[in-house]
Amino acid sequence: MPDRPYLLLDVDGPLNPHRAKTIPPGYELHDIHEGEKAWKLLLNQQHGVELNALAASYELVWATSWEHGANRLIAPRLGLPDLPVIVWPAGARQHIDQISWKSRYIADWVGARRFAWVDDEVNRFDQAYLQPRGLVHRVDASRGLTADDFAVLRAWAE
Repeated sequence: MPDRPYLLLDVDGPLNPHRAKTIPPGYELHDIHEGEKAWKLLLNQQHGVELNALAASYELVWATSWEHGANRLIAPRLGLPDLPVIVWPAGARQHIDQISWKSRYIADWVGARRFAWVDDEVNRFDQAYLQPRGLVHRVDASRGLTADDFAVLRAWAE
């Protein structure tokens, strides 16, 4: 298939290690405000560098509950351009079984195109459900994306 595979990006976990006990090396604390809402996120500028480099091999896509907010609030802080966004249907999180609530929607959204998906809430059942079209890569939410994770993504794209 001539199209580059998608790289589906979750925010909380992979880019914001929200389960970290302290601020991991390379991360900075960001106080983000939009209207009445406020968040504290840990973000690593190197992730933007790595993701921009991966854009030569992948089409980057937000696959996060932040939806369009990821382009407004996260992308500029990481030096990323606006990315396509998977918009989740109303009630999407209410579906409960052994796979992530996102898996079925991702399968529909990507169609026949190959993809890699990084998320902290995926497991072997998601991998089995989405094979052979994609790489489902679990990221530890206490560490976020690491050099090893980026190496896996680079190798898979080849």
